[in-house]
Amino acid sequence: MKGVAFGGTQTAMDRTSTKLPPLPGRRDNSAAARARVRRHKSLTVAVVVFALMAVISLALEFGYDEPPLPIGVLVAVQTSAIVVYAVSRGYTIITSGKRWRALRACWADGLLLLGVVFLLAVGSDRVATPALKVSASYVAAMQILLVSRLLIAAARLNLMLSRSRLHPARSLAITFIILIVLGGLALSLPKATHPRARAHAASVPQHILNSFFTATSATCVTGLVVYDTGNDYTLFGQIVILVLIQAGGLGIMIFGSVLGLLVGRQLSLRQSLVLQDALSHRTLGQMRTLIVFIVVFTFAAEAIGALVLYSMWDGSLPPGQRVYQSVFHAVSAFCNAGFALPSDSMVTFNRSWQVYGSIMPLIIVGGLGFPVLSDLQRAILAGIRRRLAQRRGIALTSTALTPYRFTLHTKLVLVTTAWLIVLPTLGFLLLEPAGPSASAPGRFLDALFLSVTCRTAGFNTVLMDSESLSPGTHFLSGILMFIGGSPASTAGGIKTVGLAVLLLGVWSTLRGRRNVEAFGRTIPDIVVRRAAVVTVLMFATVALSTVVLCYTESTSLREAWFESVSACGTVGLSTGLTPDLTVTGRLVIMIAMFAGRLGPLTVLIALAGSTRTSCYDFPTEHVGIG
Repeated sequence: MKGVAFGGTQTAMDRTSTKLPPLPGRRDNSAAARARVRRHKSLTVAVVVFALMAVISLALEFGYDEPPLPIGVLVAVQTSAIVVYAVSRGYTIITSGKRWRALRACWADGLLLLGVVFLLAVGSDRVATPALKVSASYVAAMQILLVSRLLIAAARLNLMLSRSRLHPARSLAITFIILIVLGGLALSLPKATHPRARAHAASVPQHILNSFFTATSATCVTGLVVYDTGNDYTLFGQIVILVLIQAGGLGIMIFGSVLGLLVGRQLSLRQSLVLQDALSHRTLGQMRTLIVFIVVFTFAAEAIGALVLYSMWDGSLPPGQRVYQSVFHAVSAFCNAGFALPSDSMVTFNRSWQVYGSIMPLIIVGGLGFPVLSDLQRAILAGIRRRLAQRRGIALTSTALTPYRFTLHTKLVLVTTAWLIVLPTLGFLLLEPAGPSASAPGRFLDALFLSVTCRTAGFNTVLMDSESLSPGTHFLSGILMFIGGSPASTAGGIKTVGLAVLLLGVWSTLRGRRNVEAFGRTIPDIVVRRAAVVTVLMFATVALSTVVLCYTESTSLREAWFESVSACGTVGLSTGLTPDLTVTGRLVIMIAMFAGRLGPLTVLIALAGSTRTSCYDFPTEHVGIG
């Protein structure tokens, strides 16, 4: 090498003078790569713009009785969006260095396109006037394809958000806010409500506020409503509410993860951390299995519940309407939402066995929490394997015959849930005097259902106003609403495990034990502190909401407190105050429902962001308590 002695060093001037010239074609290749990147960015921007235009066109077409623009224009916009997306995906596949992998990544798009071709072929064969039928089939196919593409795009956006550097609490809060905004806009469309509902609102802004109130209640699976769900909302509006309930009940992160898995996207480490935070699950490696189990179990439970409910409805109704009502209430019950199509919830059906054989079990199962359900599934499978191993004569030392051990979390949830059903049932029987026409079995069923629904669901088989129930019953109901369901479930409140940990902490202190113990295990101090923090924050949220409602509403402390604890616990029971709330009162309840669904601690962490762990401790000094 010029200017460098053998074993010597090269000077700066020598390095400059001996710099190799660029390889032939390198500059051209770099320019071509930059051009491909620019074209890809341009196509991405075009896809986003046309997708937004398509969403607006769908809203104008299906959200109005008479669309403000011609149908042909709206269909042209939707078709253009599909074409632009197809061009973008095709360009990505062609320019990709690994085309087979790119094809595998977009298999869902291929299936959707095949579905469009199938719909067009079916429409063109069964027609008296082929041109008209093909046009109608084309429009329907384009809309189905567009909606499907929007769902897949939303799943990918969800995955991108989960993989970002946002704190898991912020990611969860942002996704809930996005769903509330989209649901509120959909419910604000004229076709979502009947004219009498819009006439009930004093102005268009108040109607929009009511729509966002309903969207918040559905997403946060609460059940408090200003409009009557069954009478004021159209079928389109009810379907929007049903989608919000299902998405909010399962959790938007889980929905996005499932759709992402279906389109070939694996769970990243950060997304697993987000889901671990949302599901209170311990093992990252089991996150994908847990997600699949959650979705399969949810739809299976809702299908069984809907099948049981089918016979409860009036036989004169069309079969399709009976199926729809069964599915609606099954989803609402499992998600602990409390939305009901009858104006009086389940009061009309309070002596129907389906209420206690379908809705009540769905409420209990939905409030147990997905980790508990997964643990129960593993226990059942382990029991089946043990029975089969015993029949085959496998040695007793085999691991197949080892009894399954429930986790401490599962034990606490099951025991606490059982006590919170038995004791309140007895309490309601004692607090509510027996009427002259009330039978003992009927009073027991009413008390049992009230003890179940008060902790999370919002359905009611008895009237909940101040004239129908005693103050003691309202107070006990409020305590149950404050406790709520179990962690990682569709319920709110301080959770059953939080209550159990606090009570165990009190018992350990009275016994003089240094640690909080349960079922032969020691509960970490951080868990005890977290339970105390959640309880204090929930109490503060309820207290603040009650004070504001007492100031803004013309109501009693009893009704204001009951409304606040129902919103913070995402229960949905009301003494009848919700439709009469002022604008400020409705905003307060919306914030309370949002904080109750995510949890006050999660909301504060989302607002505060990441925190640093201190590396030092101050000297210890005792203070007086009690």
